[in-house]
Amino acid sequence: MIASVAVVVVGALAAGGLTAVNLLRDSEDGPVAGQLTNTYPTQPQEGWSLSVDEVLPGGSFLWPDSLSATYGVANFTEIGSTLVTTVGTGPGQQSEVVAVDAATGRVKWHTPADGTITCATNVIDSTLPCVVSKRGERAAEVQFYDIETGDVQSTVDRPSAEMVEVSDGSVFTIDSFQGGYTIARGTQRDLDAQWSTTETWDTQCVGSGDAHHFDVSEGIVHFSSIRTIALDAADGRLISDPNLGSFVRLPGQGFAGVLCEMPISDDGYTTAVSSGDGTEIFRAEREYPADPWLVAESESRPFVGSDGAYNIEDGSPVWTVEGGEYFSLKKVIGDIVLGTDTETLSGYRLDTGEQLWSTRVGENLQFVESDGEQVLLSVDDGLVAVNLTDGTTSWFLDGDDGYARWGKAHDGLASITNDAFTYYPPTGGASGVPGRLPSAGDSGDSEDQFVTKCGSTPVLTPIEYRTQAEGLVVRMEMKASCPGGDIVSTNAMRVSITDSGSSVASAVFDFSDSPVYLPRTDRTNTTNSIEREFLYELDSFWRLPNSLGSSSSLTDATASGSQLVECEDEGTSDSSLTTGSPSQARTNSPITAVRSAAPTTADVETTSLDALRAQANADLPYVRGDLADRWVAQISSKRIGLDAADINGAQVRWTAEEILRQHLQLRLMYPEVRLLWSDEWRTFDLRGWWITVAGLTFADADAANGWCDSKNIALDQCFAKIVSNSRDSSGTTKYRR
Repeated sequence: MIASVAVVVVGALAAGGLTAVNLLRDSEDGPVAGQLTNTYPTQPQEGWSLSVDEVLPGGSFLWPDSLSATYGVANFTEIGSTLVTTVGTGPGQQSEVVAVDAATGRVKWHTPADGTITCATNVIDSTLPCVVSKRGERAAEVQFYDIETGDVQSTVDRPSAEMVEVSDGSVFTIDSFQGGYTIARGTQRDLDAQWSTTETWDTQCVGSGDAHHFDVSEGIVHFSSIRTIALDAADGRLISDPNLGSFVRLPGQGFAGVLCEMPISDDGYTTAVSSGDGTEIFRAEREYPADPWLVAESESRPFVGSDGAYNIEDGSPVWTVEGGEYFSLKKVIGDIVLGTDTETLSGYRLDTGEQLWSTRVGENLQFVESDGEQVLLSVDDGLVAVNLTDGTTSWFLDGDDGYARWGKAHDGLASITNDAFTYYPPTGGASGVPGRLPSAGDSGDSEDQFVTKCGSTPVLTPIEYRTQAEGLVVRMEMKASCPGGDIVSTNAMRVSITDSGSSVASAVFDFSDSPVYLPRTDRTNTTNSIEREFLYELDSFWRLPNSLGSSSSLTDATASGSQLVECEDEGTSDSSLTTGSPSQARTNSPITAVRSAAPTTADVETTSLDALRAQANADLPYVRGDLADRWVAQISSKRIGLDAADINGAQVRWTAEEILRQHLQLRLMYPEVRLLWSDEWRTFDLRGWWITVAGLTFADADAANGWCDSKNIALDQCFAKIVSNSRDSSGTTKYRR
């Protein structure tokens, strides 16, 4: 469910317009640190792929961080055009440092290391320092690898070394001991040459000993593990509160983090925002710091917490977001703040907090990378790209069930698992300033932008179709019938779609909670329509995407142009809404139908029969080319007038309406489901049956039946079948027992 989120503008913005917050403008003209340098407007294709067997037969790629490698996690580090990882025989068994050419996937070198390995993320004098710790011994050393050849140029004994980093021409190290850490800054020969600082574990903000992080930038050394520590990089002075946790950098401003206290306060988190020298600027009660992930250095950018934004100079609130129980603002990319709520990602303006869009992306979403135009997120079943301007899903790439790690790879994007290292070249041009939006109020002739209520229903035109677990989603252009625009606030609008005289979908939608303000149509110099998605649930649609237009996949299609939409206002509208500004041009949060409606072109039985015929026609080319003469799993066979059980065991007298309803339900449940008409295939002896098959092929009948077993489908409903016109029915069916 998409959470209901309200934005409240407070403080200076509410009192005096929109000038208190300045968005990123001309201070940068290209990507910022950490951003992908090229764009991915469309789904990328695999460039090169390196198997771990090419480096260490039977081994595993492992993170060049000994702690993470202990858990068997694979990852890599980008250092210019070189990608660094490690290999080993299994979790915690690193044995070699590996360097891969980002452009070609060629292994530049792989050098054995006697022990677990943790490498820096940058080089010094063309050498990469790595902490190599002998297994089972308290004996470590920092080895400096030539980044081009892999030769060890020098070694410094450091028995208690844990991590190493490079910044500003210096080497920074973390040494751990029972009860504390020593952090030092030095050279390749003398690791303590500039300073050394020791801090104990004493803190009320206890972190996890199973994870650690070490980085140096903007004059601040940051280390987090059991305790979070921030030091002045120049002299090693402690600049963070001993009880600080959840550290985030604020580029150009300093840092922030959560202040912990024991016992834990019932009021929730308190965040402290500090300048670069550690001076506390203000505290934000009941806030958790969001990460200014991809932003340029700025002295005026507001601080963003989990529920709102604050003036960086004095902590006065700018705007707040009132979300659901699991909602939280998480990242800032340029002008855009990103928030999450379970499976949902939402975008907001940094200056005003206005919600730009909200979209469902999938379970266990994790932020991966961004090219400044799209944000890439890892979800359970792959990688999804979401457009930062309007929240639409730009593309989806099937993944490795969440085990792949993704990252920037020189001029592109790469993923790594224990088994393979894969590069995906850019699909667009060079990246620009990330997350750029027009300033609030930059909408041109503002006095002409306000819209008024229209007495006629809007004009809707289908653009795209897709299916998801809940049903059929139709993205439509919405355009006012009146030149002055429209305010759609009715609690019951029937929206019916037809295709060449046959019903596609029909349902009633409620706009009373979220009215849509359609822009004026009396000018040609501004956008005169918006786009919205409409979700038709089962029993309110009869056709599927691949029978309605140009199909890019089984579940998605671009509208053909032959579909028409009829709107009828069957409810009441909010009479108090008389004028307002146009709604966001596009969102990706479907409006869900409140109830189904009858087909408009014929009775439901005729409509269903027409839809069955249209669907079988649409599926026929795929069945002929990809399924015919192979073993498949047949999951339903029904004819009109049959008395038989449904998939839930209930007895049904099968009509065209019921047959279509079941087929659509199966279509939403199982992969690549297709519909056949038995009269068109020689391997079916009986005429007049509608056959549903799962669009997967198998090596033999037992494998097909095994698929049925794995889905727990009843014995008499799912079994192995060969669909063919080159043979008769003999030997083409094998039932389960």
